[in-house]
Formats: sequence, C-alpha cells, structure tokens
Amino acid sequence: MNRYFQFLFLCHRLPSRSFFYRGVQFPICARCTGICIGYVIGIILALFKVLPFFYALILTIPMIIDGSGQLFNKWLSTNYRRLVTGILGGIGIVFMFLYAALLFWSLTIYLYKKGEYIGSLIFN
Repeated sequence: MNRYFQFLFLCHRLPSRSFFYRGVQFPICARCTGICIGYVIGIILALFKVLPFFYALILTIPMIIDGSGQLFNKWLSTNYRRLVTGILGGIGIVFMFLYAALLFWSLTIYLYKKGEYIGSLIFN
C-alpha cells in the first residue's frame, strides 16, 4: 500500500515533512496526505453540491502559495499548514477535474451533433 501512495502522488516522503503514527512514517508527506483527504471530502461534497469553478480555483491558491514559498526558500511551512493547504487544494482539484470532464463531455456532444468526432480536433 505504501508504494501505491508514493507513486500515485509522486511524493518525496521526506521524514521532516511527514506525519508519524506510533513511530511509523506515513506513506506520503503531510501535503499529499492533505490532498488525499481533500479528494475524499471533495468527492463527497460533489455528490450534494457543485462549487463554482472560481471557488475551486480559490481553494487551490493557498497550496500553490505555500508550496511555491517553500520551494523557493521564502519560508518553512509546518506539517499542519501543509495538511490544511493540501486539504483545500484537494477539494479544489476535485471540482476542477469535474469541470474539465463536463467541458469535455459538452464538447463531445456538440461535435457529435455536428457529425464530427473528437479526434478530428487533434489529428487534423
């Protein structure tokens, strides 16, 4: 199971950026753990209400800012900050994928009604 999470998220698994439970390191870092939790929360939320795309985009901004600031050595985040920004980002990513799927579906239906197929956009 540990390998699946590591490859699914392409996680670095640094011990200083990971949670430990009873002395055992989580299979993914704190931010990836948050993203995974955010995916679950986002899927549950999507069953009841679809957030507007703008809100989904807003939810990913804290994760982008925190990750970028840490990448360029502007600050050092705590694991709890990584977890929270990961959860928010995970929820936003779920809704962005949902909008991308709906857009692709709408495009497919539109092209079908015109008598074309989706491959004609790519291969012609």
